[in-house]
Amino acid sequence: MHITIRQLQVFEAVARHLSYTRAAEELHLTQPAVSMQIKQMESSIGLPMFEQIGKKIYRTQAGDAMLVHARTIMQHLGAASEEMNDLRGEDSGRLRVAIASTVNYFATQLLADFAKENPAVEISLDVTNRESLLSRLEANLPDLVLMGKPPG
Repeated sequence: MHITIRQLQVFEAVARHLSYTRAAEELHLTQPAVSMQIKQMESSIGLPMFEQIGKKIYRTQAGDAMLVHARTIMQHLGAASEEMNDLRGEDSGRLRVAIASTVNYFATQLLADFAKENPAVEISLDVTNRESLLSRLEANLPDLVLMGKPPG
């Protein structure tokens, strides 16, 4: 069995979203490229990872089992990458930022500067409304929330 890291990344995204289209959008790939990666992976393994019923896709038993391993492998690769960055003296990791649309311009400028100074840090940005920000903050989802002063 020969599976590439890219195939594991694509598989994990499809398995999480249960959608080739949403996985393609997340990974900045075309939907046919995602389908090709999954077909090559399934061919190498000799088992289908997904089955389609109507317009929906579902993970097979093999897909469920592979998802557990894919996530473990991706976590180990991320940890190895962070450790190597630490050994090189680079800041690394992931920064999840949620911002109110009212501070979009100001925040994106700050994040762009931060990204230039910290290229090994992966930044995810969610621009949304104040109500959604507060619920995400209560759930401890973002690492950083930026919004204007509350009315009152």
